[in-house]
Amino acid sequence: MTATAAAPSPVPTRDIAVIGTVGLVHSTSHLFQFALPPMFPLLQAEFGVSYAALALVISTFYAASGFGQAFVGIIVDRHGGRQTLAWGTTALSIGVGGMAFATEFWMLFPLAFLAGAGNSVFHPADFSILSSRVSPRLIGRAFAIHAFGGTIGYAAAPVLLSVLGFAFGWRTALILALAYGLSQALIVWQAKDLLGAGPAPGSAIRKESPREIARGFAKLMAMPALLTAFAYLALTSMAGGAVQSFGAATLSLIHSVDYQTATLAVTLFLAAQAVGILIGGFMADATERHELVAGIGLLVAGAAIAAILLPGQSYGFAELCFATAGFAIGVTSASRDLLVKKVSPPGATGRTFGLVYSGFDIGFLIGPFVAGVLIDLGRVDLVPVMVALIYVLTLAVIRAVDGFGRANRAAKAGAPAQ
Repeated sequence: MTATAAAPSPVPTRDIAVIGTVGLVHSTSHLFQFALPPMFPLLQAEFGVSYAALALVISTFYAASGFGQAFVGIIVDRHGGRQTLAWGTTALSIGVGGMAFATEFWMLFPLAFLAGAGNSVFHPADFSILSSRVSPRLIGRAFAIHAFGGTIGYAAAPVLLSVLGFAFGWRTALILALAYGLSQALIVWQAKDLLGAGPAPGSAIRKESPREIARGFAKLMAMPALLTAFAYLALTSMAGGAVQSFGAATLSLIHSVDYQTATLAVTLFLAAQAVGILIGGFMADATERHELVAGIGLLVAGAAIAAILLPGQSYGFAELCFATAGFAIGVTSASRDLLVKKVSPPGATGRTFGLVYSGFDIGFLIGPFVAGVLIDLGRVDLVPVMVALIYVLTLAVIRAVDGFGRANRAAKAGAPAQ
């Protein structure tokens, strides 16, 4: 701390490098999460399966990611974020890229499980690295850039992989993605000085026995505050997963436009979300009313998604609705992360973020599958209704998370100085 105060000028440069590297690799995670949906028509033609069957592949990915993320925080706290992140990026890349060599549909499932296991490391590893390697005064904006990187990965996937897949074949597109992912893993592995060589400073878990670790983790899992934060992430990702995985199919069927044209609306949703994230980062630093920012954003997003069902509206209006919803969701991102941070107990960064953000994967497991089933049943109109209702339901959860956060801060303020 003394060295930082004595020489403040190098700090911003190092902070920017850490934030930029973590944000870039996080974009890789989201690019791979959304690698298959832009090429669903090609996969349908190749394997002769339904949207619901393809959604099960996505659900397998998120089941592995969600389950792994709940526990991988222990590995992060014990061995460090950089090593865990490098190995996770490698497994994710091999899992998704390996699908290029599948000759039967069932082969996609074990590869999706491997990819999901690799993806499980990102949130606990990323937040552990950012929390320990970035100056506290920049942590809010660091979280915003982290989310921005993920959204850029989502936004690039529909255009990049759809173009590559339809132009050169879905197998070639996934092989190129494999090469890119492995290059990102190499960058992380070599960034020892920047991202850290071992566990985060102050991590007590490396001194704990396996039994003590298990007891501590069980205690975290029983905390109402963290379970409520888990529900917050699960609900929002359930809605977002439905939009990202089947938004194009929904608009294609409702407005009778071709699939690739409808994919552009999802790109608008994600691009606007990225802009909203950057603005939301500054808003989160400017106010303590993070629950208000998050609540208004979700309310606007729900109304915009529901509006695509208004009769007599053009496809252009639907694109505007998607962009509005994406922007509103993006604005909530930094406030969401800070709300979660407020309920987090000290000394367990990796475990806490791993547990809470496993809800993100659980939501993506459920949302796309339900949307795929609705489309197969001929009720495509219910997809935007489902998304809007989930966003409205989340408002009550946000209020509960904020209440726990206020209680947590009050308890810390009343505690005797250490």
